[in-house]
Amino acid sequence: MKIRSAIFFIFCSIGQFAVAQAPSLYFNRVTIQNGLSHNKVNCILQDQRGFIWMGTDDGLNRYDGRRFVVFRHEPGNKASISGNIITDIVEDEKGVLWISTSDGGLSKYDYRLSSDQQFKQYRNIPGDPTSIPVNIINDLLPDRYGHLWLATGGYSVLRFNKSTERFERPDPGSRRTALKMCLDSNGVLWVGGQGGSILKVNTKTLASETDPRYTNLYSGLPHATVTALYKDSNNDIWFGSWDNVLYRYSAATQSEEVFDQSTPAAFPVEEATSFSEDNEARLWIGGRYAGLTIYDKNQNQFFNYRYDPAREGSIADDQVNCIFRCRNGMFWIGTNKGVSVYNPLQQYFVQTFLPATGKKITIYDFYEEKNGDLWIATTNGIYIQKKDEHNFLHLPLSYKGERLSVTKFFSDSKGNFYIGTNYSLFLYDKKTNRISMLPGTEKDPVIGKIIDSRVVSITEATIEGKPVLLVSPYGHFLTYYDFDSKTWVSRMDTVKKIIQRFNLKDNLIRKFYRTRSDQLWLATGKMGLAEWTTNSSPTLNFRANNPAEAGTISNDNVYDIIEDAKNNLWVSTYGGGLNYFDTKSKKFDHIGATNNLLEGIHIDSKEQVWMIINGNLHKYNPQTGSYSSFSLPDLEKSGGVKGNIFKDSGGFMYAAGLNYFIRFKPEAIDDRAGQPSVFLTDFKIFNKSFNHLLSQSQIALRYKQNYFTIEFAAPEFKTGQVQYSYMLEGWDNDWIEAGDRSFANYSNLDGGHYTFKVRATNKKGNWGKEVAAMPIRIVPPFRKTPLFYILCASAAALIIYLLYRYRIKELLKRQAIRNRIAQDLHDSVGSTLSSISVYSQVAKIQYERGNNSELKHVLERIGVTSTDMISEMNDIVWALNPQNDNMEKIVQRMESFAKPLLKTKNISCDFNYNPGVLHLNLSMEKRKNFYLIFKEAINNVLKYSNCKNLEISIQLLNQQIKLIVKDDGQGFDKDQLKTLAARSMSGNGLNNMKRRAEEMGGTGDIQSEPGKGTIVQLQFPIT
Repeated sequence: MKIRSAIFFIFCSIGQFAVAQAPSLYFNRVTIQNGLSHNKVNCILQDQRGFIWMGTDDGLNRYDGRRFVVFRHEPGNKASISGNIITDIVEDEKGVLWISTSDGGLSKYDYRLSSDQQFKQYRNIPGDPTSIPVNIINDLLPDRYGHLWLATGGYSVLRFNKSTERFERPDPGSRRTALKMCLDSNGVLWVGGQGGSILKVNTKTLASETDPRYTNLYSGLPHATVTALYKDSNNDIWFGSWDNVLYRYSAATQSEEVFDQSTPAAFPVEEATSFSEDNEARLWIGGRYAGLTIYDKNQNQFFNYRYDPAREGSIADDQVNCIFRCRNGMFWIGTNKGVSVYNPLQQYFVQTFLPATGKKITIYDFYEEKNGDLWIATTNGIYIQKKDEHNFLHLPLSYKGERLSVTKFFSDSKGNFYIGTNYSLFLYDKKTNRISMLPGTEKDPVIGKIIDSRVVSITEATIEGKPVLLVSPYGHFLTYYDFDSKTWVSRMDTVKKIIQRFNLKDNLIRKFYRTRSDQLWLATGKMGLAEWTTNSSPTLNFRANNPAEAGTISNDNVYDIIEDAKNNLWVSTYGGGLNYFDTKSKKFDHIGATNNLLEGIHIDSKEQVWMIINGNLHKYNPQTGSYSSFSLPDLEKSGGVKGNIFKDSGGFMYAAGLNYFIRFKPEAIDDRAGQPSVFLTDFKIFNKSFNHLLSQSQIALRYKQNYFTIEFAAPEFKTGQVQYSYMLEGWDNDWIEAGDRSFANYSNLDGGHYTFKVRATNKKGNWGKEVAAMPIRIVPPFRKTPLFYILCASAAALIIYLLYRYRIKELLKRQAIRNRIAQDLHDSVGSTLSSISVYSQVAKIQYERGNNSELKHVLERIGVTSTDMISEMNDIVWALNPQNDNMEKIVQRMESFAKPLLKTKNISCDFNYNPGVLHLNLSMEKRKNFYLIFKEAINNVLKYSNCKNLEISIQLLNQQIKLIVKDDGQGFDKDQLKTLAARSMSGNGLNNMKRRAEEMGGTGDIQSEPGKGTIVQLQFPIT
């Protein structure tokens, strides 16, 4: 039988080539299905932050490994990119991108500016000699002097001064189309274009040089039209041309070398369009028609790779437009059908295909012979791969005419070799390639011919002191072969009754696993992990999930078991992820970082756990708690690997897929890629971009702008498994794990200072220390600012102080009033009492003398004086009573005082007042003075006026009270005013009236003429 083998190598920087053998390269594909704006990709660049930029025929794309951000030209919008057909991208030392287009000239992009200023256009403006002369730009290249060189369509090459923004033409008058450029080791610019071969320009002096032989376009010279230029690590210049030949100009020999079909290293008949180089100085060459070609300088061999529609992982298209090698060694190949990405992390996984049979072959198990040969158990019998060979020996097996699926290998302690199948268990003779059943096997109703199942596990054991072979025909509990009686004991045995005796609670036994201490454990599908204990009879102790009990297994569907160096067990479950079982404490610890649907597991020499999950390999590092996943090559897109993991004596591990298996050395896999750097990419307030705020040391927002979105990204391309967590210090209590979500929303924040922090990882559970942070200050409304509280506190303090001062002032005022009252009382009462005392002495003398008439007169004077004093005391007491503050009470007292007295003198009194006066309140001092002035006026009328009529008027004018007392008496001469005042009742007369008026803040006036009566006027403010 003819055997075909296909071995698939994925390697970093091409790995190590076998002599004259082309390695099969596997490429992941990025297309419009992933968010790319257009499948025709013309140029690729990685910027300083790590983002991959892709220029297409329909816009510029920024890629972080998972998501695309697309920039397109918007007609009439000068803030957009200048064109949509992107031909090249370069980044200068300031992190500014320069983008050339073939439909819109040149664009400058600075992500740190506001969204309306990020792009600046340099387009041709007719009639403006300072603008770019043409909008078709094919290539960009910065020189060592800070200038930017442009290969244009129809204007040869231009130099752009970024400082002055001026375009210069070192090749004036030329209408040639320049296609590609490169700088040699001397700083000379090589320009390839349509016709004329190569133009050389001194980038400092602008002196140019051409080969005069190419003046004649029909001379038939080589590389008349140069389509690609590249300087390699040896400073050699490589270039391709329309004549489908590859050229190399040697810097060492200053000579030109040709590679075509006639040379020993046959280059495909192809036009080279792009170049790149790997760590081993191997040249990657993109072609216009023949895909990717790799040149190994050491072997002097070319290896060509083309698009294969029958294979997943081939290059996306045979037309390659650009090749870019990013900083982590990945190659990005732009084609007309998207980007093909070569991932160096996949180099360690070798995909080996079984010989093609047209059938879907499932691999169940592996076995390694002592000589290193690899045995493979499959649905199509046994395949054997000799050590260090690529071919396979196929051993199909059948029994009684029925083709057998080989499902398990087992070699016992005596050297017997067993194979489990979908039919039964067989002894296998490796020398004769013959199988046979153990004696008595056909008689057993279970193992004689397994119904709808297969043998999944085999081990040796001792039952009732006898050696047995323990077998699991999946779905039929377990069965064992007694070598002494040469019989099988299974669930159908009515004498042994092993289900009851062994406490067999689960018929789905996936695996028997024996530890180094000879302890046997069983992986069951419904009852968790089972421990095999052997006393007089075996008993299974099941350790199942109990949600109410801590330390139990996370799920009862156990798939695989492996022992670590500490004699503890790693247990995988299909539904509950990975568990760690401490064999001493009998407690399980669930590893939350892992996926729930685990299949086979194994441990490498570093005690790292490898797992099969959803068709790919995953790794958990118990020392660091980190979790990694690896995307495996799958040329036929069959769904990835499944089942268990096998480990050979050399430490290589094997995982099986449909028709193939993956072989890898765990210790050789370098997944130590640093923690991805995370960047804040946009800041939106109410969904409007304010990107420029991210360039500030702090973002300050008004309190009405407290709904915002922060976008972030961590460029990571090796694993594609970036996870984010973020927090807003001052608001969030802890880190928020966002998965692959790359934005955070916040709203209704209180005023204050916050710090937004975000971190990223490509190893779940291991966040590292690198964090991107941005201070944010929400300016609160003025009513919530400290200044407002200070002002309020100050105002309150001022009010309290003013109230205090007012109270002190009032107290002082009251004290002054009291002092005046006390003084008045002292003066009035004292003088009156003194008068009474004098009169008493006089009365005593008159009495002793018997002068009764004089005695009577003196006693009358004492009575009058006492009455006056009582009246004055009564007035003072009334004035001090706060109940009399109301003007109504004052008016009543004024009436009750004046009218009776005037009536005794037959004086007619007309007392009128403004009704509004009655609702006013006067202070104690004003009330006292007002009343006493009125009383003084009435007393003067009674004593001196001899009037018949008296008019009393109280008016309210402009918040002032006006009192008018007008009589029609005899009047007086103003010159006699002092004399009249001296004769008043108070002893101070009219002067007292004026003094009291001044104390009230008012004015007092007396108008009188002899024979014309007297008018007394008082006017004072209410307050």
